[in-house]
Amino acid sequence: MTTKLDEKPYELVSQYVGMLDTIEEALNYVEASFTNLSKTEGDRVLSDVLMAIGQISESNRLFKEMFDGREGIQKALTGFDTVTDQAWKLDGQLDNNTVKQSIVQEKLSPAFSTWKASIENELKPYLTH
Repeated sequence: MTTKLDEKPYELVSQYVGMLDTIEEALNYVEASFTNLSKTEGDRVLSDVLMAIGQISESNRLFKEMFDGREGIQKALTGFDTVTDQAWKLDGQLDNNTVKQSIVQEKLSPAFSTWKASIENELKPYLTH
């Protein structure tokens, strides 16, 4: 099985993996903002994270077609549902700091980190030239 991508798909995968790092950094910032009052942009950053999660969901549809027949990638892409399920728990809770903090720290952030490790494990072979 080949793990070589043409230029455009390679760029897409590369940008996607880069976005995952950015989202993880953003989630770390949001978590820190609950206890570090100098981190005043927590709500805005969380809003950006939620928008990015929506973008990943869109990208995953494209990736499912692009990597059709590659079971490991398909399984990892489907695993993103766990992240979106946790993100939806924030719906209607953004004004409740205690609930928001609990969801981000105990559910959303760990779910994202676990999923990120699994998808990166599947995609990294495609990023070596």
